[in-house]
Amino acid sequence: MIYLDNAATTAISPKVMDVLKESMDSDFANPETIYSIGLDAKKKVERAKQDIVSALNIPSTHKIVFTSGGTEANNLFIKGFCFLGKKVAYLGLEHPSILEPVAYLGSLGNNPLSLLEYQTEGRLDLKQSSVLTKSQSRLLCLSHVNNELGTVNDPISVFEALHINSPDTRLFIDGVQAVSIMKISSKMWPGLAAYSLSGHKIHGPKGIGLLVYDSRLSITPIIHGGRQQDGVRSGTLPVPLIRAMARAIVLAVERTDEMQDHFNFLNNRLVQGLCELNDQLPELDIRFNSLVTDDLQKQSPSIANFSFAPVEGEVLLHHLEEKNIFVGLGSACSASSKKPSKILTGIGLSEEEARCSLRVSFSGNNTIEDVDLFLKEFSIAYQGLYPAFREKYSRN
Repeated sequence: MIYLDNAATTAISPKVMDVLKESMDSDFANPETIYSIGLDAKKKVERAKQDIVSALNIPSTHKIVFTSGGTEANNLFIKGFCFLGKKVAYLGLEHPSILEPVAYLGSLGNNPLSLLEYQTEGRLDLKQSSVLTKSQSRLLCLSHVNNELGTVNDPISVFEALHINSPDTRLFIDGVQAVSIMKISSKMWPGLAAYSLSGHKIHGPKGIGLLVYDSRLSITPIIHGGRQQDGVRSGTLPVPLIRAMARAIVLAVERTDEMQDHFNFLNNRLVQGLCELNDQLPELDIRFNSLVTDDLQKQSPSIANFSFAPVEGEVLLHHLEEKNIFVGLGSACSASSKKPSKILTGIGLSEEEARCSLRVSFSGNNTIEDVDLFLKEFSIAYQGLYPAFREKYSRN
């Protein structure tokens, strides 16, 4: 099997699985209980939390809240911070776990501000950040790495622009696609109101994520109950999942330099191969939707998105699946929708171009042979499908 949809999820690391299995056996006690095995479980949670703090350079001004994943972390902060009438702004190219909470706040009269007209290459044009002051937006929500395009909003650069042009606007970053690919600098945190992560995107388990937030901010909880985690997020803590995610984060951070080089190598081979196919096949017209650059402040090398009208991406995806090659169409959370990607149409693609697209996303498990076999089978599938789609679109 060749798995090239790592932006959707990643295979759990054997080292992380070892921690998860051991903890499932030994850490069954509720960490809120006051007898010895409960107190031991609580100590292991605190140790895991400290490992995360050290790996991500999190300062004492910020706290960690464990959630069920990136979606809950995004919902918790956006709703919890803005619920009492604070106006929220967003680029309009984010994951549904940002777009839908923002839409929900809009239904309550928040009147959120879309900055889609100010996107450049899938990123916020920082020269336009003064519009946030004019709109009195109190929170700006962005993706560190866009889940479909791989384009980067550098948190430090965004904060510096906000500090000058809109100092009353706080910054929330969805970091789910960033850890293990982007270096998490200690300089990032002073400018962040909050940052979210998810375990299963970095070779950890599903069902666990976290929110890192500025403890000086007030957050209205969206889950009420036993007032665990300072009352910000109630619910019994899943000790094995927390320990496993902490291990995944530590391993991911340790390998960041290595992974950046590896992803650049694979991405360059993919882009080169697609360009060669473009030259060889007169009917093929590749459009790169992600940036073709080695600049890590603009583009993650782990994600490549490209279009090839008139052949539809979903049909080509299933042809590749028959060869045991798995790629993505875009966000797995909205893959069942028959509508074209809002992210791709948001950066200017027509609906046809958006439908005729694929996303390839790498992990450390991928090899150059994976890329070469993908290119070979993509070429065969495209040539086989092109006549039928050319005829279909010539009739429309």
